Amino acid sequence: MAISPNCIKSHTRQESGPAEGLAWESLPAAFDRDGQGVPERLSWPALACVLAIALALALMVVAYAAADESGVAVRVKDITRVYGVRGNQLIGYGLVVGLRGTGDSRSAPYTARSVANMLEKFMITVDPSEVKSKNVAAVMVTAVLPPFAKSGDALDIVASSIGDAKSLLGGTLLLTELAGLDNRVYAVAQGQIMAGADAMPTVGRIPSGATVEGYVPMQMVSQEGFLILSLINPDYTTASRIAEAVCARFGDGTAVATDGGSVRVTVPESLRETPTPFVAEVGELQVKPDAPARVVINSRTGVVVIGANVRVSSAAVSYNGFNVRVGDAGSATATGAAADGVGSAVVLEAGSTIQTLVAALNAVGARPRDIMSIMEALKACGALQAELEVM
Repeated sequence: MAISPNCIKSHTRQESGPAEGLAWESLPAAFDRDGQGVPERLSWPALACVLAIALALALMVVAYAAADESGVAVRVKDITRVYGVRGNQLIGYGLVVGLRGTGDSRSAPYTARSVANMLEKFMITVDPSEVKSKNVAAVMVTAVLPPFAKSGDALDIVASSIGDAKSLLGGTLLLTELAGLDNRVYAVAQGQIMAGADAMPTVGRIPSGATVEGYVPMQMVSQEGFLILSLINPDYTTASRIAEAVCARFGDGTAVATDGGSVRVTVPESLRETPTPFVAEVGELQVKPDAPARVVINSRTGVVVIGANVRVSSAAVSYNGFNVRVGDAGSATATGAAADGVGSAVVLEAGSTIQTLVAALNAVGARPRDIMSIMEALKACGALQAELEVM
């Protein structure tokens, strides 16, 4: 919003008479000659205009500062992870009992043997061939042991049938040991089976169904005193920006981007034994991540996701009655009948964004399948300056 001095002149003359206020021409005379700069009398309309000018200037400064900012700043902790800090997969074999005839049949002999072995622990000897109940199902139990998990913490588990059971819902998983790749037991699971993903009856979940029994130590800092930040989405520009942000906060040479997916950070010697405060402060630093030009198309739903900086070079594509021409000198976006009278034509300038192309194709009635095929053709001829991913 811009306000000119004429606004104040006219407004002051209309609202303020000789006896009510000062005119614009006489405003300098209202100040004393000693340079004190104190007005004798200033009408409310003139004061309102002055305040409006000040507000407009403040808004212009804020808008200019906002326009100068490019990209979105995020925290380092949201786009990286500390190398060496990760979860561990756990697996175990167990039995689900209490089913209403929806368990494993006799064609799954390992279920009967498992029941017999379980009963032996309670000093009950049973021949596996005598076990004919369909209320029991053999399952594989899986879980993820998160980093820094301590003894007594609860884990969510998933039980999946490995036999011919029809449903696990409503059953109870008996005490099952969950081990890692080193064959050490890190958790034990037990509980009632609940509905799993997509209502699959042969897969069930038990929220907080396992209790952690073992601890996996995490080594964040190497013997040389280095901390490695691994980017979730590797990018050379983003890695360089993270290193610059760390160096700006902790001094030159503190961090260096070793490659597009890793940033090596030197931990102060006094914090190498307890690096948590240092890691927390690094994680709160703000950076602007960069992303490569990418187009993702879901062939089943027709959803098209377009990243930033996606451009189209000069090319011409004809598909299913649609004629796309990119790079016609001096032309603007236009749609109309094709030269042969069949279908529609889309004409774009070279270097146009893919968003413009998709909008133009939608305007002429192109279906998601047509748009996907045209993009694949542009990518094949090298005109689509982006990575194309079809799901």
